[in-house]
Amino acid sequence: MSNVAQRDYYFDNIRAFLIYLVVFGHLLQPYTEGNSDLTALYLLIYSFHMPGFLFISGYFAKNVGKEGYLEKIAKKLLVPYFIFFVFFSFYYYFTGKNDTLTLDPFNPEFALWFLLTLFFFHVILVIVKDFNPYIVFPVAIIISLLVGYSEDINSYLSFSRTIVFFPIFYLGYLFNRSHTEQLRNKKWLPVSITILVGFFVFYYFYPINSDWLLGSTPYVSLGEAENSIYSPIKRLLLYGVILLTMFSFFNLMPEQPQWFTYIGRRTMQVYLLHGIVIGLVRGLGLHPFKDPTSPLTYIYLIVASLIIVLILSSRFVCKWTNPVIQLQKPSKFKG
Repeated sequence: MSNVAQRDYYFDNIRAFLIYLVVFGHLLQPYTEGNSDLTALYLLIYSFHMPGFLFISGYFAKNVGKEGYLEKIAKKLLVPYFIFFVFFSFYYYFTGKNDTLTLDPFNPEFALWFLLTLFFFHVILVIVKDFNPYIVFPVAIIISLLVGYSEDINSYLSFSRTIVFFPIFYLGYLFNRSHTEQLRNKKWLPVSITILVGFFVFYYFYPINSDWLLGSTPYVSLGEAENSIYSPIKRLLLYGVILLTMFSFFNLMPEQPQWFTYIGRRTMQVYLLHGIVIGLVRGLGLHPFKDPTSPLTYIYLIVASLIIVLILSSRFVCKWTNPVIQLQKPSKFKG
């Protein structure tokens, strides 16, 4: 595995767009009921936006195995996880997003599953890094297909997502710069656009249960018959959807620095802090232009998401939240 030493603006640009889609998707979700085009857009976004983050995290995990690696990862992911878990548990209760106050740190609140799953990914990677990837990858796929039969493996401790999405993270780990050249090659743009538009059209006419894309529930909770032989096949097809849409989206991204590139270096801040806004919006039922939907609905969702991302990725916000996110003094912020 070659090290990824020099800053790659291509991935900063991807992350900037992905974090925008995270915020956009969370604002969009309440508008999907009874609206075919917004539902299709929601399903398309959820087909690749979090897998995209996980793939990139794997790509930049080339230092695995070095001294103090897991300690650094634990500090980076678990400490902010517990800080924000306590905060969001109370915040979501008092804003009305959650009906009850639950303080179970092993049951992630809202989007915090990502930090827990990412930590487990790094632990697993330390274990399997020296094994033959041609064995590890298919075994990971097979386990993810079979684990859906267990009703005991679900969102608790984010176990289900960890198992389901590990192959995506591991594939990112296996990729190097030469592998990503095809993703950057703009000759594939017509194909990439066709794939993304094609899946939007498919979702428009055949909307699937969005929980399939979340990877957090067993097959029976997805409406599947118990022990159905078709459930693993559906999950396997889902991996194909994830890879096709994710790589197509990556292909659209520019390689050179853009005005928004800096946001790609501040995605953790936006990811953790946007839950404050979403909690308030959902708790108070603030969904303007929802009934009925109109062009103003789309304008609101696009602009509101952009404003949230720009504010939360601003140097001021990132600097003064540095103690609880990066565990450093505000003066140490270097974003």
